[in-house]
This record gives sequence, structure tokens and C-alpha cells, in this order.
Amino acid sequence: MGKPLHNIEGSVFGSLTVLSLGRLKGNGAWWICQCKCGKQKEIRSSDLIQGKTNSCGCEQKHRLSKAATTHGMRYTKTYSMWGAMRNRCNRLNQDYSARGIGYDKRWDKFENFLSDMGEAPEGMSLDRIDVNGNYEESNCRWATKEQQANNTRANVFIEWQGKKQTIAQWARELNMNYDKLRSRIVRYHWTLDKAFSEGNEPLPADK
Repeated sequence: MGKPLHNIEGSVFGSLTVLSLGRLKGNGAWWICQCKCGKQKEIRSSDLIQGKTNSCGCEQKHRLSKAATTHGMRYTKTYSMWGAMRNRCNRLNQDYSARGIGYDKRWDKFENFLSDMGEAPEGMSLDRIDVNGNYEESNCRWATKEQQANNTRANVFIEWQGKKQTIAQWARELNMNYDKLRSRIVRYHWTLDKAFSEGNEPLPADK
């Protein structure tokens, strides 16, 4: 003779209300339950009684969704840049990981990143001050596209009259055409005094 059935019909377990007996399997009983979300699901009685199951699964999905949205910022620019930063450092055979560039492991949690850096200002992106350094509060800033362009390993820095800047910065300061100035210095190897002093006069190839 089998074990007497413990009738839990009508009982409430968390978000679940037991409607009726479902099926019997071995020494266990499965009950049809109604969840607060409206979904019905058959659940083993022992899981209900022992507190292992208290919803159809919707509560867990809600918790995961809430965690993923991270204070409602999942679809913000700040959240997107945080995710891109982690991806760049974690992906194998990437330039960043190959160069040993990582990030503060506190920043595995978006909340910590947000606390350290704040939200991304309009028109700015996450930038490392030392391009060979890690992503961490002391080495990161929100920077404009111009600032980031002037902070890459590909940039050529020129020191002239005691001041060191990229060619783009010199061109802007002297109101000169960037491509023309770069060609004078990099391609034609003009002296800096000549390159900077002749304004936007045509190059030899232009004549």
C-alpha cells in the first residue's frame, strides 16, 4: 500500500495557489498550481512544502531582469560603454588582452563603475589617460572624440618652440590644413620652422 497522500489542495506557497492534484509518480505527487502572474504549472509537492519552488519561474526571471537593467540604465550610453570596455579586455586574441590591458575587477559590477565614473556626459566616451594602462578610476576619464583622437598610439607628437602637440592640434592652433601639414612633416620631411611658417601654401605635388 502506498504512502498516504498529503492533501495540499487550496494551500498557498509564495505566489502559488494549489488548485488540484495532477499526477502521481512513485511516492510523490504533482499538483497543478496557479501563479499570481496567471500561469498554471504542475509542481512536485515536496518542492512546494520544502520551499524550493514558490512561483512558476516568473519571480526568478523578474530578479534577473531587474539585475540586468541595473537601476534602469541597461539601455543607456553609460551602460553600453561599460559593457564594451569589459568585452575589449576579456576577449582573447584582442589587441587589448594581448597587450595585457585589463580593468579594475570592481568594475565587473556596473554599480561600482557608475559610482567611480558617473554617467557619460553628452558627446563623450570612456578614455584611458595612459593608453598602455588599465581601465581604472585613476586612469580613466570621459573624453571628447578630439581628446581620444589625440590620445592614441598612432598619433605623431611634434615638439616645436617648447610645446608638444599632435599634428592635428598644431594644425588647429595655426589654422592650417591637417593633411597638408602632416604631408610636409611625415612625407616631405620639411623642417618644423618651414612646415609651420608657410601656412596653407601648396605642397610641391600640388603645383
